[in-house]
Amino acid sequence: MDLPKLLKWERQIPNNYSCEQDVLITSGCSFTANTNQTEYAASWPGFVKDRCNFKYCIDLSWPGAGNLFIKESIEYAVEHFVTEQNLNPVVLVMWSGLDRYEEKVHDSQKQPCIDNIHYNRSESQFSMLEKSIELIQDLASFLEQKNISYAFTSYVNLLHPPYLPVRDTTHRFTDHKDKQAIAQVEKLFLPIAGMDYLYEHAFVNDGLSEDDFHPAMDPILDWTDQILLPSLEQKGIIKRLTLT
Repeated sequence: MDLPKLLKWERQIPNNYSCEQDVLITSGCSFTANTNQTEYAASWPGFVKDRCNFKYCIDLSWPGAGNLFIKESIEYAVEHFVTEQNLNPVVLVMWSGLDRYEEKVHDSQKQPCIDNIHYNRSESQFSMLEKSIELIQDLASFLEQKNISYAFTSYVNLLHPPYLPVRDTTHRFTDHKDKQAIAQVEKLFLPIAGMDYLYEHAFVNDGLSEDDFHPAMDPILDWTDQILLPSLEQKGIIKRLTLT
């Protein structure tokens, strides 16, 4: 599968929101890249595209991706698509596990490629957590400097204890001793309730797939409609359409 995935089908589910921007750019790990096909909506980027009537979505998500890849994939999209094609986008990022500390294998000017990155599991928990916070804050500053509307979430609740059990080994932001750093990250993330993140929403609604980790497609659509889109509306990125 090549990146980016271009989600450009004719809208197939009703749209109930409008947006001043006309293009959606997304990135994340397997909770975002849960489908390889590009013919219809089967992931939250596809659902958001249709619900908000975006012309298309540039999806840079990749299964297993860590936060370095996610950050740099968005920066690449801004520099190579937004700037060169004069796009007016909204950026939505679903950050990955905080234990996925990545290092570049080699620098490349080509489009983001997961093969350019490897995981360094020898790094300490604190180093990996601190690095993810830095990546998240750096991307927020980058998008703000470019005057691009954006919103951040994560595949699982990383901010609001108590936490549900989860199959992977991710750290939580609250493992960081720097309370100021946690507060700064919290301001960047939605939703505001711990049980409203994608994994938690699917878990409590019996919506996990056979691996007991990733949400099934219908629960992803339900989370998009019930949690993500209202959160984006509250943030002022989209507006709900009124019936006439």
